[in-house]
Amino acid sequence: MTSLKLAAAAALTCLALGAGAVYAGDGDNAGHDGKRMHRMHGPSLERMAFGNALAAELANRTGRSAEEIRALFEDGGPRKAAETLGLDRETMKEAMMAARLTLIAKAQAAQMITAEQAQTLREAKPRFDGKGPRPHRKADQAD
Repeated sequence: MTSLKLAAAAALTCLALGAGAVYAGDGDNAGHDGKRMHRMHGPSLERMAFGNALAAELANRTGRSAEEIRALFEDGGPRKAAETLGLDRETMKEAMMAARLTLIAKAQAAQMITAEQAQTLREAKPRFDGKGPRPHRKADQAD
């Protein structure tokens, strides 16, 4: 059961930071018929959980309903939603980090991860190289 909890926590964290990488990307997903990469792979518990946490965070920041924000995500993804809501890139990154921390706290409260694992996840900084979140490593350690 412990490995299942760890896998779920890792997946949630990867999703949270992966969404940040999608938002921070500089392309329009050319070559994918206008579809976002994360939509091409079907439903995902992790993406849904992060999307709900991000919608709740943006609802708190904008005064709009979480349902309305989720609908914006469905129509055009986080980048288009940010444009529609009038949010700049930095504000959206802050909202994504807050949503990520919310997911980590909820995973710990649900005993899906330990306090030590939650701390490790909180300390992992986002990387926008397509590889997802990783704790800072020494230069001699390989990815």
